[in-house]
Amino acid sequence: MTVKALFDKYCKIEDGEYIVHGHCVTLEPATEEELESFKQLCAEYNVEQRIVDELINYFRQSKSFFGYFICDDSSLFEWWEEDGQRSIWLGCVDDDCFIYDDIDHKYGIGFAGNKDIGEYDTLMEMLEAYLKEGFENGLNE
Repeated sequence: MTVKALFDKYCKIEDGEYIVHGHCVTLEPATEEELESFKQLCAEYNVEQRIVDELINYFRQSKSFFGYFICDDSSLFEWWEEDGQRSIWLGCVDDDCFIYDDIDHKYGIGFAGNKDIGEYDTLMEMLEAYLKEGFENGLNE
């Protein structure tokens, strides 16, 4: 399933924007330049190729995760190698942070970089879980 298909399935569209947990979000693909910059960042931090490919696939469909960071923003790696944490900080919605944890090779949702809300094997599993939870609780309207 594509990123757009997940948003179409679980989120209301209003004025060309998706409603996600009460926030307006657009899906704008990354440019080739932004993708190249992201790849360079990943090379700098030695991110495994499988994860780079998965994230590139996502960023080709939406250049940010809920409008937080654009994919070529070095802030994505703010939590990398800090106090034993090797995480790519994908973004936030309110207090919900979305990360990729390179130590245990899982995606997660939680507060300030932890995975208290959920842990997932793939980015798309994490995205679908979050969108579905918002849909089921009436937060995506």
